[in-house]
Amino acid sequence: MIMLGCYFSLDAPMPDGSPRTLKDSVPFREVYIHALVRDADRQKMSKTKGNVIDPVTIVEKYGTDAVRFTLASMASPGTDIAFSEARTEGYRAFANKIWNAARFIFMNVERAREAGIEVDSANLVTEDRPVEKVAIEDVWIVTRLNSVAAQVNDDLCNYRFDQAANEIYQFFWGDFCDWYLEIIKVRLDFTERGNEPARLALTTLLQVFESALRLLSPFMPFLTEELWHAFYNNAPPMRSIALSSYPKGSAHSDDVLEINFDILKRLITAVRALRKDLGVPEKEYVKVEVLTIDDHRQIAESSFAIIAKLARVSEVQFPPSWNLDTANTRTYPDFTIGIPYEKQVDVVAERDRLEKKRQHWQKIKDNAERQLKNETFLAKAPENVIEGLRKQEFEAETQLVETATELERLNKGEN
Repeated sequence: MIMLGCYFSLDAPMPDGSPRTLKDSVPFREVYIHALVRDADRQKMSKTKGNVIDPVTIVEKYGTDAVRFTLASMASPGTDIAFSEARTEGYRAFANKIWNAARFIFMNVERAREAGIEVDSANLVTEDRPVEKVAIEDVWIVTRLNSVAAQVNDDLCNYRFDQAANEIYQFFWGDFCDWYLEIIKVRLDFTERGNEPARLALTTLLQVFESALRLLSPFMPFLTEELWHAFYNNAPPMRSIALSSYPKGSAHSDDVLEINFDILKRLITAVRALRKDLGVPEKEYVKVEVLTIDDHRQIAESSFAIIAKLARVSEVQFPPSWNLDTANTRTYPDFTIGIPYEKQVDVVAERDRLEKKRQHWQKIKDNAERQLKNETFLAKAPENVIEGLRKQEFEAETQLVETATELERLNKGEN
């Protein structure tokens, strides 16, 4: 490869027009030797074993970008790659996630244009330029982007392709799609012509998305190339996204901001979990009570619109004392939350459900007890099987006690 590279490039002039010397015609000076790619069971691929994975078949099934990302994410130094179709399928879902995020963004660009709001995409590609800061989520996502870009650059310099791929995955799927896109929907309101908050929100969204595409480009070149051209309405500043500058980011992050936003995320996640435990209907808004320190209270109060949108909360109160039932509260290191919600229970249906649950666990308990009392079985059965039966018996007894308690509580409530 090196000899042919020298042969074909020797006649090509240097970028400044000067003649190319032999030492300048070498096509590459560094070689990365990756680990062996094995099958999902970590067996070496062999035609004799019949476990050879046809890359063409995998690419046709999941797409080139998903396969490429799978190999990059598993390329840990000193460890062979156990190629898994399940992970490849997951990264195909990741590509779909990015595609759907792009559709959402382009749809809002069109909505903004119809409302008379124009965002000049030509001014979006500027490195190390802060976005127009109008909300905590804008500052947070830009800070996260700079931090991730700096980390990815460091990983690539050290040939840690697995770490770089996972950093981008967590940012794009978690920070950008799951959090920022959901939060910003509150502000993307183009009902009023020339709505300034919506314009600033859309500008930040486009800046971050364009930079994230360039960050992802080496790992998913086909998807990012198509979306990048669509981003610029097929008139991009360069012929290919591969020729554009790679985001450098900044290692200097706003630690206080990230800590505060993480607290906000944990609060929203906790409220969602408690809603689910209490059986609150998904579309119903509820009041939430929070017991926490003053700094965390200030974060919650200033970000009420975000909490209301993402956790379906109608009101957040900070009572001086706690009067809620323990079943309606959850305690975390940073705060205690409660929802004064009384679930409406269909007593008949709930009793039927609990009775079926009791019968299920009683059958498991009886079966385990029968086998554990059989001396012939105990003499022949392996120790791990016997231990498994004892665990089944213990779990069944625990579940039966809990079910009996729930039935008793249900009967008392009915009376």
